[in-house]
Amino acid sequence: MRSPKGKIISWIVFMILIIGAFGLLLFLQKDKAPTEVKEEVVTSTETTKEEAKTKPKKTFATPDLSAEEKKEQDNKAYQDALLSGEGCEEIEHNEELQQLCFDTMNYGTALQKKDEKLCEEIKDKVLKEKCCDSIYLGLATENSDESLCEKIKNPGIKQSCLDQIRSLFGRTAKSADSCEQIQDSALKQNCLDNFYFAASNESTDEESCDVIKDGDLKERCTKTVAKNIEIAEITKTQITRTYQTAEEKITTCETNECKNEANFNLALEKKDLSYCNLITDVDMQANCIKTQSATINSYYLKQATSLKDPSLCTKILDEVLRQTCLTYAQ
Repeated sequence: MRSPKGKIISWIVFMILIIGAFGLLLFLQKDKAPTEVKEEVVTSTETTKEEAKTKPKKTFATPDLSAEEKKEQDNKAYQDALLSGEGCEEIEHNEELQQLCFDTMNYGTALQKKDEKLCEEIKDKVLKEKCCDSIYLGLATENSDESLCEKIKNPGIKQSCLDQIRSLFGRTAKSADSCEQIQDSALKQNCLDNFYFAASNESTDEESCDVIKDGDLKERCTKTVAKNIEIAEITKTQITRTYQTAEEKITTCETNECKNEANFNLALEKKDLSYCNLITDVDMQANCIKTQSATINSYYLKQATSLKDPSLCTKILDEVLRQTCLTYAQ
């Protein structure tokens, strides 16, 4: 049987073993933890590198255009559209400029086709009204139709339209009163001068020439009346046959004098200067051309305003009428 001393020793040894075992266990646990952390760090680093390989690179958006660049881009698109006749939709940054582009296109097409209905496509009210007025003015002067002038909304253009037509009617007016309706003083006088010029030629009345204010026209009137009187005397004494028309007369002419007279009268009857060019007498030819100048003025005025071609206005002999033509042929 063990003694009490032996039991104590045995208990002490047992406790030492227990403490040693516990210390060993703690040591082993402490040494294992960093390894796991290290493995975890390594695993995390590897994962990050893998993600970096598979993740797409970041791309940067194109910087926005500046206000000046947008303006320049739209202006170029506007100019290109006007030159090519299409492409207004390329104006992307300025809605007002884009609409102006469409309106300008519609304006040009309407004038070209002389169709006021196309003006309705124009959004800008001022340009729309100008479009309609321009078309009515051109058609009115082209057809000498005052009723079309009445459709013009702009008061100034409407009155100018009426004045032009009434001025052109001066040669066919039945009385000077017809010219009095014209408000423009220059066109009114032009109408009166044309009326008295035509009246003097028809009646061989030299007194009508004296009323004409335009110096050149008055001189032409006096010379024309004198020539007409001379031709009338020659006709009475030399021509035994009465010709109904100058066209009939020229078919039987045998002398240059007879042909010249016939061509002079044909130019008056046909309102065609080409007959004047057939006259061999230089003075008579010049007189023939001057006589037809008023008709030529009327012709080129109508053509210029109808075609919107200012170059035709330069062929108008009368200065006042030429300036009027340049104003409305734009």
